[in-house]
Amino acid sequence: MDLTKELKLNMKENSGYLIASNQKLYKKVIDELTKPFRKVEIDKVVAIESKGFLYGSTISYKLNKPFIPLFKSGRVPKKYVLSKKYKDYSHKIKSLDIGKISIHKGDRVLIVDDAFETGQSGKAAIELVEKLGGMVIGISIIYSRLKEKDEKLFKKYNLKSLLKISE
Repeated sequence: MDLTKELKLNMKENSGYLIASNQKLYKKVIDELTKPFRKVEIDKVVAIESKGFLYGSTISYKLNKPFIPLFKSGRVPKKYVLSKKYKDYSHKIKSLDIGKISIHKGDRVLIVDDAFETGQSGKAAIELVEKLGGMVIGISIIYSRLKEKDEKLFKKYNLKSLLKISE
């Protein structure tokens, strides 16, 4: 079965949550998330908590680059983090935190997550990386539910998604 069909089936059966529990599917997903960025100069891989960690940490290992986690607010003492509030797809106010010393001026960063619903967490991640002096050179996600206007914004950051889901 091709990857698109497997991802659609996985989404239908369990909302995309169990990819990592299927060894063959997980390997395919990691390979496909990594493929567009294998020959791109990357300094660090950033992933958004929590499911983004399942993919970002493995991709950073494959690319032999440092892994930088973006935590949901409150996990790290405030004096060590830079935070960005955003409204998620459920319209709840949330916050992402990044370690102040994790990104340096000129770092070329790949952002990884499982899905973008509205893209608000992605926008927050980009803003955090850029505030620390990094440059987002790519975004790799599995599922995209982005509306056309939001997708246009992310295209300038080299957004790659494995499956576009339309409502």
